[in-house]
Amino acid sequence: MPLARLCLPLGFAALLAAAPAAAQSPDAPPGPFAVDARIAMPSFNTGSAVADPLALRTAQLPGRGWGFDVGAQVYPVRGKRTALGFGASLVRASGSKAPDPKDAAAAHDPTIETRVSLFVPQVSLNFGSARGWSYISGGYASTQRATGDVDADVALGPRKWGLHYGGGAKWFFNPHVAFAFDLRFYAMPAQEAEGTTVPAQPKTRMFTGSVGLAFK
Repeated sequence: MPLARLCLPLGFAALLAAAPAAAQSPDAPPGPFAVDARIAMPSFNTGSAVADPLALRTAQLPGRGWGFDVGAQVYPVRGKRTALGFGASLVRASGSKAPDPKDAAAAHDPTIETRVSLFVPQVSLNFGSARGWSYISGGYASTQRATGDVDADVALGPRKWGLHYGGGAKWFFNPHVAFAFDLRFYAMPAQEAEGTTVPAQPKTRMFTGSVGLAFK
C-alpha cells in the first residue's frame, strides 16, 4: 500500500484544520472523547518458526507492512490532570516481499504476503490536559493473520484473542485536531492447522507503530 496514498489525505486534513489554536484551559483534563485515524506500520515475525510450517525460507517472509488504525475513546472518569479511558480500534495491514531478482535460485519464487486484521478494545490511563495528553493502555485484542503466495489469496486464519499493551500521545494544534501516535505490542496466539486452507502458525509477538491525526 503506497505510503503517499495514505499520507496525503492526512496532510490535507491537517492543513485545513491548522488555524490558530483557540485557547483551551490548561486545567481541563484529557478528553472528553477522541477519534483517531492513523497509518499503521507493523513489524512481522520472520523467524523459522513462522516459515517452516508454510514450507518457506525465512528470507521470503516480509518484515514490515502498511495499513490503517482507526478507533475512538471516551473518558468518563476525569480528574484534574488525569483521565480513565475506554475505547477500541480496528487495525488492518499487510506487507509483501518479492523474490530478489539478483538471486538466480529465487527467480521463480512467489511474492509472499502477510496480512493481519485486529479488533483492539482497550482501557487507558491518560496524563495531561485537554490540549494534549500521553497515555498507557492495554487489553485483549481479537487477531487474525495469514501468510502465503500473494496470488493465492490465502484466507485469514481464525480469530484468536491475545494480550496487547502500549502507549502514545496526542498534541492538539487547534481545539479539535491533534497529531497522534501509538506504539503497541500484540501477543499473537498459536494457530492450529485447519485442513489445507489454514496452516499452523506459532505463538508470536508483533510490534506496530502508528501515526496520524486525532479529532474531538
